[in-house]
Amino acid sequence: MSVPPTARPRRDLRDYGLSIVAFVAFLVTEAAAAMFGWVAYVAEQEQHGQPATFFGDQGYGWVLGEQTFQNWQSEFLAIATLVWFSAFQLHLGSKQSREGNDEAQARVTKIQQRVERLVAMKEGG
Repeated sequence: MSVPPTARPRRDLRDYGLSIVAFVAFLVTEAAAAMFGWVAYVAEQEQHGQPATFFGDQGYGWVLGEQTFQNWQSEFLAIATLVWFSAFQLHLGSKQSREGNDEAQARVTKIQQRVERLVAMKEGG
C-alpha cells in the first residue's frame, strides 16, 4: 500500500518525531554552548594578550571538543549506571516488573478455578 506524497511528511514526523526533536534540541544546545564558550574563550585570550583562534594548537576547536566529550562522557556514564542498576533492580508494581505479571497471572488462575467450580456445581446440581 503506497502512501500519498502529501501524507509522507506527516507520517515521518509522527514515526520519527522523538528522534527529530531530540536531534534539533541537541543542535540548539550544542550551538548555544559553542557560542557562549567562544565568548568566554575570547575574553580569556584577551586577558592573556593572545589572539583568539578557532583552529591551531591553542584554538577554540580543541576547547569545544574537550568540553563536549566531557559532557558526553558524564551522560553516558549516567545512562550506563541506570541501565546496569535496572538490570539488577526491580520497580515493583510497574508494568515491566515480572512480579506484577506473576500476580496478574495468579489472579487469572484463581478466577478460572472459581468459574470451573461454578460450572461444575451448575452441571451437577
